[in-house]
Amino acid sequence: MCARSIKNIQLDYIEGYGDEPYIFFEMPGADTAPLKVWEGLLADLLSCPDMSGQGWNGFTGDYHELKGIWNKNADTFDIAISEYLRDLDNYKGQTFNYEETADMLETLYTYLEYAKENGYKIIAKFMD
Repeated sequence: MCARSIKNIQLDYIEGYGDEPYIFFEMPGADTAPLKVWEGLLADLLSCPDMSGQGWNGFTGDYHELKGIWNKNADTFDIAISEYLRDLDNYKGQTFNYEETADMLETLYTYLEYAKENGYKIIAKFMD
C-alpha cells in the first residue's frame, strides 16, 4: 500500500480566527509541519455525535467528556490513531455549519492516516 502524502494539504486552520483557542497536532520525528485547527471547527464537527448508545471514542469522547485534548490540565496528549480514525469515519458525508469543517475533516483524517502508515505517533495540545 502506498502511503498518503501530506505535502500539499492545508495544515493551518487557525488563520482568520484571531487569538481563539485551537488544537495543535504534531508528529514528533516526522518531516512535516504541525496541523493547527481552530477549536470552533472541531466543535462544529463533533457537535452532533452518534447517539446510538454504542459509546463515544476518539475525538467525540474526548470532546463531550472533557478529557484527552480538552482536559485543559494536560500539557500534551497522545492520540490513539486507529481509534481516532474510526471515530472520524462517523462524520464523513455529514453537513456542517462552517464550510471549512468538511475540508478540515479530510485533512485531519489524512494527517492521522499518514502517521499510522509511516509509524509516527501524534501528540496534541489544546492551545488557549
